[in-house]
Amino acid sequence: MDLEQKILAYCDEYNIPVHYLFEILEDQKVVPMIRGKATEYNAYIYLQEHLDKFTWDVQKLNLNAQNNTIDEDVSITHRKTGIRLKVECKNAVRGSFSIGKRTKVLKVPHFKVKCHRSRSNMKLSQTTNDRYLIGDFDLLVCNTSNALYEGNTIESLELINNKELITVLYEYYNVNNNKDLIKACNKDWRFVIPSDIAENDNSIPRTPYVALKNDIHWTSINNLNDRLLRIVTTKRNESKKKK
Repeated sequence: MDLEQKILAYCDEYNIPVHYLFEILEDQKVVPMIRGKATEYNAYIYLQEHLDKFTWDVQKLNLNAQNNTIDEDVSITHRKTGIRLKVECKNAVRGSFSIGKRTKVLKVPHFKVKCHRSRSNMKLSQTTNDRYLIGDFDLLVCNTSNALYEGNTIESLELINNKELITVLYEYYNVNNNKDLIKACNKDWRFVIPSDIAENDNSIPRTPYVALKNDIHWTSINNLNDRLLRIVTTKRNESKKKK
């Protein structure tokens, strides 16, 4: 079955008027959900392509969240020990790229990550607190691309209107036009262990800051293997203590 046939079959099954499919998909309430789910799959593909296949098994299980649990976006299994790591995939906060001049928290170019529970996950976890805790997942993954787009724009993705900031981003990503900048950001994935950015109450900030370069906690794919092995070692030690 080709793509066209799959789309027609899908619309038929769910009683979706084919001629209005894109109007439905582009609705302001639908787009964020689609982009969030797309981030999960893009992260899954990226991890599959870049992690050593002899050491790690990357899976997209699409498990439905149960009561008092967090929906599992992606899992990474350490083949030698069988230890499975739960990965949470998040988008950057829209329009959050900043040079840092007017920010008290971080005085260097940075962006923020949208890292809190959805309403549905809050209901499943039976809590009114939308913050994640250290034990909810093992690795947090984000992509910088959403930080490029102006916030509060509904109909289309409009690039941030800040020439000085765009110049900084051009220089960092070594590009000279917006199209290449977007492509570069789409490929820029950052990873962090939750405990490295947690606050004193073991909760993860709702919108943690990430330095554009040389962040002390967030890493690129180049150093991810060592971070993952660190998590595996911690889990093995915890398992031994329980025995």
